[in-house]
Amino acid sequence: MKTPVLFALLSFAQILLVAFLPFASAGLVDDTCKKTPYSHFCVSALRSDRRSSTADTPTLGLIMVDKVDANAKSSLAKIKDLLGKAPHPGTKRALTSCRESYQATRSAFVPSSKESLTKGDYKFAVEYMNSAASDASDCEAGFGGSKSPLSDLNNYEHKAASVASAIASSLL
Repeated sequence: MKTPVLFALLSFAQILLVAFLPFASAGLVDDTCKKTPYSHFCVSALRSDRRSSTADTPTLGLIMVDKVDANAKSSLAKIKDLLGKAPHPGTKRALTSCRESYQATRSAFVPSSKESLTKGDYKFAVEYMNSAASDASDCEAGFGGSKSPLSDLNNYEHKAASVASAIASSLL
């Protein structure tokens, strides 16, 4: 007689957990994003990734670092395409500089940030993501103040890296 009651209670507890866990995580996303410089961007970016529904704060940071990496990959593809069209020499110099920055993001900043967030050594993730954000801004500025052919990608990279840095900083 006790077994069916215990089974019913456990089943009910599982239903409650499944029903309310996404709301608890949505609250964590909102609370975490309020501490970032681009809170609306942060909420949108994190909620677009299904992992955020069950994530803790370090995992939210990892999700943002993944967004930085994916954008850097897209940026490199666009840079390659633009360089192949033999642009103006000044534009070519700016694109080459941007390529170096995005390559550094993918080869150094992203892997080191992921390791830092995974190992709980958050200060390095803050530094590396700040570097990625700064490099995206420098890439944009390298076009001499006019809107670059990478403006949307640079803007996204700057925001994503700034948010990733802020999330890591909140863990210090």
